[in-house]
Amino acid sequence: MTGIFSVKRVVVGIVVLALVAVVVIRVIQASAPVDPTLDVEEIRQRAGIPVEVMEVTAAPMEARRSFTGTVRGVRSATVRARTGDEILEIPVRVGQRVQEGDVVVRQSSQGSMASVRQAEAAFDQAQRTADRLRPLHERGAVSDQDWDNALTALRVAEANLEAARKSIVLTSPIAGVVTDILVTQGTFPENGDPLVRISDLSQAQLLLQVSPGQKAELALGQPAILPGSDVRGRVTRIALQADPETRLVEVEVTLPGSVTRPGAGESSGAVILPGTLASVEIVVGTRESALQIPPVALHGDAVWIVDAGGLAHRRSVTVGLRARDRLEILEGLAPGDRVVTSGASLLSEGVQARIVTG
Repeated sequence: MTGIFSVKRVVVGIVVLALVAVVVIRVIQASAPVDPTLDVEEIRQRAGIPVEVMEVTAAPMEARRSFTGTVRGVRSATVRARTGDEILEIPVRVGQRVQEGDVVVRQSSQGSMASVRQAEAAFDQAQRTADRLRPLHERGAVSDQDWDNALTALRVAEANLEAARKSIVLTSPIAGVVTDILVTQGTFPENGDPLVRISDLSQAQLLLQVSPGQKAELALGQPAILPGSDVRGRVTRIALQADPETRLVEVEVTLPGSVTRPGAGESSGAVILPGTLASVEIVVGTRESALQIPPVALHGDAVWIVDAGGLAHRRSVTVGLRARDRLEILEGLAPGDRVVTSGASLLSEGVQARIVTG
């Protein structure tokens, strides 16, 4: 029995000691100072809001605007059918260079040939009459009035013969390149139908349709570049009013003719064809030296900067030239300022910032 009571006393002692130890620990914890719970803003203030920045520098700047338009030669002409006669021959091919007056289409039919023959006969008759009266007029046997009438009849017959021949032999009105043939041999076009198109490709023109807002940035003489090449042209015409239907303004860009000839533009990497669509970039402004920031740094009319102490400040700025990936800053920033390019949405005036890049 004595042994059992001894074991019980030991167990009770251990339990009492454990309870005492728990009480002592609780007392110590209760007397120790406790840090207050921090909210998100306080944590950000202590650690700093992470931002990315870039340093403002001055550098040359060029602003371009991209447009798409229709390509054409500096001059173009369309040869049209003058009768409904059969297409007898087309002695040219697409891409062939022709001179003014070269035959591009021959039409033939019994009716047209009869007209030519009648005109030829009338011309021959007028020529013989003039030849017969010439010596008589020189001797004074024929009056000046009769001689003038004979010469007039000869000129009229010559003009009629030329018109009759032109109705079946169609020639190019300009020197250039055949860009399109719209008929085939043996077909019967209607009077006035287009047959052959010819373009003067000594220079190429790009016709653009721009909005009034875009027109405000354009001026005669501005450089124009074909993307991906070193081909340069100029803005040569800006319409004074918009089209009443589309409300768009026509702008003409002139480029060197080499861009329309495959092989001639290999060094430049650009070949465009008349009648197709092509893109062009017009240089609307250049600066030898300009303070620049990326567009993502601009928020309305202000930017966020980080000072030497790591504090964020909102700075109002005046923007000048606008390029695709750069903005010119006229007022509000100085070289060396660190502009926030990412993380600005979390900033407030005077808050601590932590720069993670830049």
